Amino acid sequence: MTTLFSGVWQADNTALHHQLTQLQNIALQEFDIEISINKMLADISYRQLVLSELAQLKHHKITDIINWLNNPKTNTTHPKKSVSGVLIAVVACVFLTLTAFLFINTSDSNNPPLPSTQKATQATSVIAPPKSSAGEVAQVMAPIKVIEKPAKLLFSLHGSNTIGEKLAPRLLEGFLIEQGASELTWQQGEKPVERQLTFTLNNEKHYVDLQAHGSSTAFLGLAEHSADMGMSSRRIKEIELKGLQSTSGKLDGVGNEHIIGLDALAIIVNQNNPVKQLSTQTLAKIFSGEINNWSQIGGSDQVIKLFARDTHSGTWDTFKNLVLKKHDLSLASSAQRFESSSKLSTQVSQNEGAIGFIGLNYVLHNKALAISATKETNAIYPTRFTVSTEDYPLSRRLYFYTPTNATDTVKEFAHYAISAQGQNIVANTGLVSQNIQLEQAYPLENAPEQYNQYTQTAKRLSLNFRFDYATKDLDNKGKRDLQRLVEFMEQHVGRRIVLMGFSDSVGAKLKNKNLALQRAKSVERALTSRGIPVLSVEALGEALPIANNDTEEGRMRNRRVEVWLL
Repeated sequence: MTTLFSGVWQADNTALHHQLTQLQNIALQEFDIEISINKMLADISYRQLVLSELAQLKHHKITDIINWLNNPKTNTTHPKKSVSGVLIAVVACVFLTLTAFLFINTSDSNNPPLPSTQKATQATSVIAPPKSSAGEVAQVMAPIKVIEKPAKLLFSLHGSNTIGEKLAPRLLEGFLIEQGASELTWQQGEKPVERQLTFTLNNEKHYVDLQAHGSSTAFLGLAEHSADMGMSSRRIKEIELKGLQSTSGKLDGVGNEHIIGLDALAIIVNQNNPVKQLSTQTLAKIFSGEINNWSQIGGSDQVIKLFARDTHSGTWDTFKNLVLKKHDLSLASSAQRFESSSKLSTQVSQNEGAIGFIGLNYVLHNKALAISATKETNAIYPTRFTVSTEDYPLSRRLYFYTPTNATDTVKEFAHYAISAQGQNIVANTGLVSQNIQLEQAYPLENAPEQYNQYTQTAKRLSLNFRFDYATKDLDNKGKRDLQRLVEFMEQHVGRRIVLMGFSDSVGAKLKNKNLALQRAKSVERALTSRGIPVLSVEALGEALPIANNDTEEGRMRNRRVEVWLL
């Protein structure tokens, strides 16, 4: 990460304060961006976010200041040495040099000539222990050369570019600083998506290896033992799970699979494009090339240009499964592929006929479209709340995978990522945190009566409980969310919870309603056993689908328990 400042941030550092003031003034005057100097000094996450975003503006003065911050060793001012001190040092050096020169010449006059190699050896031995006037050996201090030991590898983290470009670096910095590390410095590798974070911990130099070539490389790295930890923007596949079980353990278990945040595949178009929403079916036809002009779907008469992530990307894999495969279509050969999310986003912003899919935090200067899963479901925009509840059709989870035999440090880092502190960093990078928020809900025309009644008196929490396939057992995210909900309720003493159970539409309505009730009851038991009271449990069955019931993925999303707070 090029914007990390590895020096000491202190309020009484005059030079630092001057540079930050300049940065603050330029950002405000030329870009209308407000920066808090005090927060820059006190909050490393805020500081890194500000510097990262400002660097993208490519403003020459801002770039100069950021470069100054990135190279503290060359920019730090040191107290001037006194003139007398300098003169004394110079005189001492001259005196020692003349003494050595005279002593060597005297010795040479009393001894026969030696071969050059022997003469050099003897000269060195004479200078090292010169005799004083009393005949004793004088104690002359030889210069001390500090030999730095090479940095030790702490661990390697490979995989998703969506995670590795911004989120993983900031999680690593926050974690290492909490561990007491200092002198954190990023070094660019041979390729743009390869970096090393060097730091000092317990008086020793260490580094973390970060490579973000795509989600599939997470599992390849674990298989080849070149990675100690994998990062993925999709869940591990069955074939990967089986292939790694003998060496890495059960990677889909709650102890090895860590949902570190939520993201969404934002469908982005140029801001000048008048189109506002699409169904996944129309989206599939666009990216397969069946629809190739915006005028075919209500836009201007302009050729559609397709931009897609590369084949190693978890973003591509998610889009392929949620959009193209769902409608038995394939990506058009005319689509331009990108390894970098940022570059794809930039290309869309510079081309009025473009469309692309990207992680939510890479929308940048583009427009995100509302997406509907089917003609029967409402088009939903990707917002923090709709992604957090996973109501948005193209929501996805972001993962860290740690082998069962991973080191304590690797496991501690994974735990830090899912903690409240780590989730704050997730939010600061533009992704969606799993920390619980409240949201006002509104009555819906096609909603059951009891649902609309609760919208008048209760607020909805930003989480849904979901379940493992064909079971009443909570999935890994649900198991973690239970603890988050317990901690949330401890801060809202006196409030009461309402649980609403939903099902898919496969089978008889009465049976589906009973299944929805059973799942909501299982969540109720888990909460009451932890001391959290539940006021009411409602079974709404197959009402209010948020996904397509014609696919297993869609049915799993519809089988959910919503949490409301009175």
